[in-house]
Amino acid sequence: MKKIRTDIINLNKKVDLPMEVESFKGLFANSHDCVFTEVMINKELTVHLVFVDGLANCTNVMDFILKPLTTLEKFTNIKDEKKLIDVIKGGSLYYISVKETNDVNLAVELLLMGTAVLILKEAKIAFLFETRGFESRSIQVPTEETSLKGSKDAFVETLRTNTAMLRRKMRTPDLVIEELIVGKVSKTKVSVSYIDGIANDQLVKSLRERLKKIETDQVLFTTVIEEEIIDSQYTPFPQVEYTEKPDKFCSALLEGRIGIIIDGIPFTMIIPTSIVNFFQTTDDYSHNYIVVSIIRGIRYLLAAVALIVPAFYVAITSFHLEMIPEGLALSVISTEKGVPFPIFIECILLSIAFQTLIEAGARIWSSIGGMVSLVGALIVGEAAITANFISPGVVVVVAAAAIANYTIPNKDFAFAIWIWEIILILLSSVIGLYGMVIGIILLIHHWAQMEVMGEPYLAPFAATDGRNSKDAIIRSLFVFKKKESLDEQSKINE
Repeated sequence: MKKIRTDIINLNKKVDLPMEVESFKGLFANSHDCVFTEVMINKELTVHLVFVDGLANCTNVMDFILKPLTTLEKFTNIKDEKKLIDVIKGGSLYYISVKETNDVNLAVELLLMGTAVLILKEAKIAFLFETRGFESRSIQVPTEETSLKGSKDAFVETLRTNTAMLRRKMRTPDLVIEELIVGKVSKTKVSVSYIDGIANDQLVKSLRERLKKIETDQVLFTTVIEEEIIDSQYTPFPQVEYTEKPDKFCSALLEGRIGIIIDGIPFTMIIPTSIVNFFQTTDDYSHNYIVVSIIRGIRYLLAAVALIVPAFYVAITSFHLEMIPEGLALSVISTEKGVPFPIFIECILLSIAFQTLIEAGARIWSSIGGMVSLVGALIVGEAAITANFISPGVVVVVAAAAIANYTIPNKDFAFAIWIWEIILILLSSVIGLYGMVIGIILLIHHWAQMEVMGEPYLAPFAATDGRNSKDAIIRSLFVFKKKESLDEQSKINE
């Protein structure tokens, strides 16, 4: 029996096991949460009920399966399994979902999802009852994507709860929710959601094929799926948009994009994505379009500040002092006296120090979290300047770039910008402004080469049809936004 169990779990192969309780006992011999119940019907017929305590609702198992089998008059007169099968098929067990099978592999798979398995040994079949009732977290307020005027609900770890939230927000049969099983051991349910008639059919087909080709033991983290479906592996820039908000997820579906929900993970994935998606928030559509357009412009500007300003400072102070006013040049020179490091080393070290503080603040115990900011400000600020480890000018420039970087809504994209900030600093330290310009050109070239599921990363700026360009930077009024009909979208799909 131990060898059979290894075949099923480790090799994920279909095995030919008889449909009897001994097969299940062999597979779950050391699992104390797997409950085996022998049920006597009319003192002559014995069947076995198997379920996993904690996954199945024990109250439902007792009230809708065990009690009827042992107390209802329809069952007390049964003397053979053939009659029992006919009575169950006739609906004498009033349960919402009953399935008959002779496949042990299917029975085991559903058993581990909360299904109760009623085994009939002589008939070599089992009835599967949908008895899921495991504990789950209730719907709560989003923790990462706060909203002033938007909805306050967030996805949870339970797949069916998440799909129900989608149905509540979009009551249309065009909302398609497909489900696949991914992971040889974890057998995780992965849901693919899209709007039929709006989403590109070829894109949906391509994603479905990529998910089916995934060869992995577990899907406990989103990156297991992400790394299998993205096109560009060697880049720090995110190619999948994550969200914990159902309204943002539904909005993406209405744009023709595809959503992925993984059972057990409260963050959902949206593809394809482009660079503009990482500068947009759900609040953009809850406020005045003029205000939002200004704020979006500021986000793009501050992203450029975070990327360029430190490298520009290194280039100017190291190679092009003649380009700045004499008074400012003398001030920079005086502040650099006594500092043991070149300016570009100062910038890199201080930038890493800021990221260290952010990481420490995210990982440290909540009871002493406030100490990180206090100690960090003292060490990185006054103490470092007083000890002549870092010049005041570098502190101002790097701090301004760090604050500007925090305004980027997407954390993954913000971190990728920080990596390229370091690259630009290094290039600027070699050939000044020319190095910075070369770095910017390389970055744009890198973006231009990237594709996500066949869609340009720089869309809509690099898209040939220019669709959705109106909502890239300036948020237009809803009444003036172009809304493609299903017929128009069908032509695009073709």
